[in-house]
Amino acid sequence: MSIHPKLRIAVVGGGIGGLAFAVAISKLNLEEFITVDIYDASTKLSQVGAGIAFFPRGWEIMKNMGLEEDLEAKLPPGQEKPTLDKERLYYQTRKSNQPVGTHIVDLMLPGGSVTLHRADVQTILLKHLPSSIRCHLSHRLTGYVETNEGIQLNFENGKTALCDLMIGADGLHSATRKTLLSEGKNWTEQEAIQHSRPLWTGVHVYRYVADAALIRQACPENRALSKVMLYCGKNKHIVAFPMRQGELVNIVLCISNPGQEGTYVDGLTVTEATQDDIAHLFECWEEDVRVLVESGRVILLGDAAHATGPFFANGGGLAIEDAFFLANIIGKALEVQESTVDVPKIARIYNEIRQPFCNSKAAGSLELVRYYQFLDPRFEEYGDGVDLPAEKISELAKLLTESVAWTVDSVMLDLERALALW
Repeated sequence: MSIHPKLRIAVVGGGIGGLAFAVAISKLNLEEFITVDIYDASTKLSQVGAGIAFFPRGWEIMKNMGLEEDLEAKLPPGQEKPTLDKERLYYQTRKSNQPVGTHIVDLMLPGGSVTLHRADVQTILLKHLPSSIRCHLSHRLTGYVETNEGIQLNFENGKTALCDLMIGADGLHSATRKTLLSEGKNWTEQEAIQHSRPLWTGVHVYRYVADAALIRQACPENRALSKVMLYCGKNKHIVAFPMRQGELVNIVLCISNPGQEGTYVDGLTVTEATQDDIAHLFECWEEDVRVLVESGRVILLGDAAHATGPFFANGGGLAIEDAFFLANIIGKALEVQESTVDVPKIARIYNEIRQPFCNSKAAGSLELVRYYQFLDPRFEEYGDGVDLPAEKISELAKLLTESVAWTVDSVMLDLERALALW
């Protein structure tokens, strides 16, 4: 390789996706050929959110980046790294919208799943971020323009920056996406915002973090203290699992608004609420659930729109996959090209492999919530207090198993396919 000058890469957004890309590309030892700058709107890199689940395909990437040992140290008691040598519990599912719940299935898959606090994952990524990658805080992107010198990034603080390759990892209300969709169109600023709005899944998501000791005191045998639990009910479901080495329990309440899927959200997409706002919705549910709802402290809730829908509990994992793929495609471009890098080709190959896959997972996430909340026509008659017959339990267990089977597949075959396109 004789790339000169260096390829300038700008990463907009310092969340898990942006940091994972920076760590992934740093492991390829390309400092001689690239510069990487991260721009984030916050004054300090801190992760919003609570829990994150890892499955074998995501763990494989983190291991490849040299993060396995640090991640393993943060696992709750009883959880093992998700390798494919034996089947482990993915999650336990119950029909819980009745005083005495019904067991549906212990979903077992090769490797199972592990659970961590998002802040722990971000801390580990930051630990592995080399000093050669610069982080620029208080840099909120307002837009970008293409110039003869490169892509000019414009920030709210009045500063600008130039790059050759721009990576938008700036979240749900992405300024990168807004500008990209506006290219070649005579939209006003307000029109650009309207056209770049994400579609709503029709689901409100309430996120809690609870002290495990408080849950144990109120309900010593609460299942969510030791495993990933999925509590299902009509138009509602709850996911709960231990994290932070078992000291905390992550609780996610999902409430569907039938008929609202595919609409837009007016106003704030993240707001605060209290337990009183939602506790009454679960009054008739089994004790496990009522204890969880009543013992949490709300730290983030009201995710009225979500990029993929949170129902695989793997949005962060998909972002890490994207980052890993893109870093390796850039590495391949630098390996085979002389003088200049074909940036548009990098984008084409990345999109050809990742876009169909991620779109299918977004659709699959919406399908999954219909199973969780008995919205699928095959289960819609089983509302509050109505038991599932044995044959329906078997049918639902089979559908759930099939829906998440992809989480154990290795990402490396897709990566090989992407690199072969060069």
